[in-house]
Amino acid sequence: MSAKDDAPQVYNGVSEADVPSAKWGWSELTPKTIQIAGWVSVAFLIAYNFGNHQGHVETIWLIALAVLIALGLVLFAIRPELSQVRTVTAFNQPVGYQEKDWTELQRTMTGPYAELTDGQLRALNIEPEAFRASQQGRHELSN
Repeated sequence: MSAKDDAPQVYNGVSEADVPSAKWGWSELTPKTIQIAGWVSVAFLIAYNFGNHQGHVETIWLIALAVLIALGLVLFAIRPELSQVRTVTAFNQPVGYQEKDWTELQRTMTGPYAELTDGQLRALNIEPEAFRASQQGRHELSN
């Protein structure tokens, strides 16, 4: 059996199928690593100003790029740690979850549609008076 036939291994929660270098720990760059690499890059760009160039075009480019990287690093360092809003989608539903038949609920005006305000009904192009009359007639038929 060849190595390609083996199932992908998982290292620190990262599968080799997703990130081939996960085995060596290269699958994640920590904020500290990004900061160190960024500030080293800024230092190199500033250090390149001390060379044998004659004009100022190189100096302008080197300083502009160093300032741009430094600004990005500062913004990255002070970014707010907002709470992640998690939404339920078709890809992360709980086991056994059954999606409501929203088309049927809207057609029959039951479930959440039965509790709509007049403004919300008009937004769906439904006259509230006609809706209430049909609901009352449906209620009388069921009794």
